[in-house]
Amino acid sequence: MDECCSVKKEWLWAFALALLLSSAALGWMAWERGEVELYLFLIFPVLKADGAYAAVAFLLAFASLMVMFFSFWTGVRGEGLEPERRTSAAGVIMIGPIPIVLGSDRRTTIITLVMALVVLMIIILFLVQ
Repeated sequence: MDECCSVKKEWLWAFALALLLSSAALGWMAWERGEVELYLFLIFPVLKADGAYAAVAFLLAFASLMVMFFSFWTGVRGEGLEPERRTSAAGVIMIGPIPIVLGSDRRTTIITLVMALVVLMIIILFLVQ
């Protein structure tokens, strides 16, 4: 790839974060206007959206996920030899209110567990209202 056409992963991640934050802001506005409702289907949280703010918020969240997905396969080729970096990965499977955390090392697993608990608290706060 040419220098002018290459996209750095950091810029893609920053763009994805900007999309996600704007989605959260529009989602909050839609929540305040009553355009978004949160329900439980069996034990799974389900969002129902009625209105323009909610629709744009969901579209921006989807676009953010697509940019994140795209950023895994693009980027600048290595110009020189870089020192080897150890990669680690982690993930969360939310089965209703129960987070199941998987990780390749202790540090990443703990960070992912904290993020899962924050998401769980946000869901509980929305359900209480």
